[in-house]
Amino acid sequence: MVAPGMSIPAALDPLPAGYAELYRRLYDVVDADERIRAMWLSGSLARGDADAGSDLDVLLAVRDDDFDGFAESWRDWLATVTPTLIARALPFAPGAFYVTTADCLRLDVVTERVSGLAGTPYRHRLAVLDRDGLAAAVPAPEPGPGPDTEQLARLVEEFFRQQAIFPAMMARGDWLCVSVGVQQAQQMLYDLFVAANQPLPPMGIKRWSAKLTPEQRAVLESLPAFTASKPASLITAMRATALAWRFVGKATLAAAGVPWPAELDRAVGAYVDREVPSYLEAASAPGARP
Repeated sequence: MVAPGMSIPAALDPLPAGYAELYRRLYDVVDADERIRAMWLSGSLARGDADAGSDLDVLLAVRDDDFDGFAESWRDWLATVTPTLIARALPFAPGAFYVTTADCLRLDVVTERVSGLAGTPYRHRLAVLDRDGLAAAVPAPEPGPGPDTEQLARLVEEFFRQQAIFPAMMARGDWLCVSVGVQQAQQMLYDLFVAANQPLPPMGIKRWSAKLTPEQRAVLESLPAFTASKPASLITAMRATALAWRFVGKATLAAAGVPWPAELDRAVGAYVDREVPSYLEAASAPGARP
């Protein structure tokens, strides 16, 4: 139970039961630790778009002189907050880690030096403890950049590179591997859409559909289902995905000013059209193994 008189930020209201108690324990430990000069909620909690699938995301500002020691002993510090099933450091940020608690709640913590707040990439934050008025050192959020045209060009090139591998995957008769190839082709189309839609409002990585236009979502939802136990369904799904790339993907690149690789398209398309039917026929023959 949450202690009487303990103020739980309204931002946590959409989270499932249990997060309020986890927050209370976390706040108590932070409040008692003078090395930590400020604590903020971050992610969807700070942006105000949290829902039942959100995590408890937290930013901590630690005194410069204490930062290295805190970063080295974060596991001991975490043990005073909650029992855990999983606790792993984020390799790109000392003192940052993600946690699955014994109650299967999710806690993500990023620790920053006080002196580094002026250059922090984490601009969306909601202060819950600020001993020294450090919130004033955090820059205001800035709009993100538009579409990265080099990224868009790389995505379409990688799609065709993998398309050229597709017949060889079929030749092996490893339909589980082929099914992964179809998934990757569809994933890259999704990535193309998201990259072309930049800048998007800040949102969590699990908000997949929110990053798409209604038309883009309809395209992806219309792609046929497939299963490794039915090789013909894999061919149908890959062909439909390739058509989506050649029509909707091509239009997406054009809108961003990125030229379509027509020669690559023709060469790979001709190769796949020539090679795939024979493998499909073999896969559909009586007694063929999936």
